[in-house]
Formats: sequence, C-alpha cells, structure tokens
Amino acid sequence: METTQMHITQNSFEEILEREARLFAARSSGGGQSDRPVRLIISDFEYRWDRLRYDAYRVEEGCDAEPLIRWPFHRIAAASWLQLRIDPGEDIPVIEDVVVVTENEATESEMAEQFFNALCQASDACLVTWGGETKDLAVLRRCASEFGLLLPPQLIDGSPHARERVDLCRAVTVQAKSPHLPEYAAATSIPAKPSPSKKIGTLVEAGAWEKVREQVLADVMTTSVIALRHFCSHGIVEIDRACANVAIGKAVEAAIPESAFAVKVFRPWARDAERASRLRGKVYRPD
Repeated sequence: METTQMHITQNSFEEILEREARLFAARSSGGGQSDRPVRLIISDFEYRWDRLRYDAYRVEEGCDAEPLIRWPFHRIAAASWLQLRIDPGEDIPVIEDVVVVTENEATESEMAEQFFNALCQASDACLVTWGGETKDLAVLRRCASEFGLLLPPQLIDGSPHARERVDLCRAVTVQAKSPHLPEYAAATSIPAKPSPSKKIGTLVEAGAWEKVREQVLADVMTTSVIALRHFCSHGIVEIDRACANVAIGKAVEAAIPESAFAVKVFRPWARDAERASRLRGKVYRPD
C-alpha cells in the first residue's frame, strides 16, 4: 500500500514539473499567443446541507456555534463540467467532454473522484469557475482529505492567483463588488439559470434532480461563454466567439439531449447571435 501511494505521489510530482515546464515555455514564446493548444475545464457544483452533522456541531458548541451552515457542511449534490480545446490558428474550440452527474447517480466521493480524474487526465487544462475560490475549491479540498483522494494539479496551489485556475468572478470584478453569475450574465446578454439561485437548495432537498441537473449544466454553459470572452479580451486566444457559442450548444445538446435549457434557450440564442454577427449595421429584433 505504501509503495503504491509513493508511486502515485511520484507520478503526480513529475506531472507537476512537466506542467510547469510547459507553462514556462508558453510564457517564454512571446507575442501573447501560444503556439500550443489552450485547454479549459469549466466547472460548477450544487450542494446539500449536511443538517445532521451541523446540528451535532451546534449541540457541542452551544451559543458559540456559527449560526449559518457554512461550507464544511456543504455536500456536493450535483457536479458539471465542460472541457474544451482551442488549437492554434483555429477559430472554433473543440468541445472534448460534457459531464453532468447528480446525487441520485453517484455519491459525493464518487463525483469528486470523477472530477479529479478529469482534471488529472487533462493536466495542462486551466480550471475555470465562477466564484470557485470562495467555496467550490474549499469543498473539493475537504473531499480530498476526507475521502483519501489525491488532489489534481489544478487544485494544489492554494493561492487565489494560481496559474492553473481562473475564478472569473474575481477576474471580471477587479476591485468592484462581486456580481452574481445571473446578474453578470443578464448585463452582458448571456442566457443563465433556469431556476432562481436561492431555490437550488430547496430543489436538492426535494430530490428534483431534473431541475438540479438543468441548473448546474446551465451555470457551466453560461460560465463557458464568459470564459471565452475573457480569454479573447486578454489576447490569450483568438476565436470566432459567435461560432464558439454555437459549438458549445451543439456539443451540450448532443451529450445531454434532454436538457431543455440547452435545446430551447442556449442554442437558439447562440444561433441568433451567430447570424447577427454576419450582418452589417444595427440588427433590429421584435420586442
């Protein structure tokens, strides 16, 4: 057992060194644009409150207990991620994988392990979240230590400015007050959450897994659009943003054909935006 664990740790250390070498080479190539593919994994999670353990904690601590159920008691109830690759000279990203999994399909440890495996298999990928540094990553680290899982390379550096990750909420905010994802999406004309944000906990506890799946998947799709805009505006990639959104919609519909958000909301929006991008002058739409 110790030999196996040592072998895994050594392999992980070698992967980290290899990744750092690739990052150094990309930064040293100059010109802003990398001659290597840019791979992103955009993720989101929804949670169930562990009320039983929280109540036990409150009994033990009495009046000194935290009045709110904070992240150590948040259990992953749904996970979704989208993996894409942008090849040098290509206008449209390749959608490599789309995943949605919920508590009725897998345990928290299984969901965390599946996500960690995806990150390890794409060790050169940048992990992209919206507000992940404030909770998601803390919960994932708790999962790793609680369930004996090995952290993937993207989660090892604890700095909020780690090169292996981008928290878009932090990145777009700078020093302004942090916006909610649907708030930012509405302001920038991107479709977002099919259910109000504050209802997701109720949906989880009610076992409304179809709606929970829609919510976590929609968050990933919305964040993917923001991510591509962000990377374009920083000169990291050059793509046809409108066609990229169409590609995301097609890939998600192919992977999750039962998603009403993908089929009835996101894809029509992406198609309309792509058609409008080919027209000159102001485009008028009926109210």
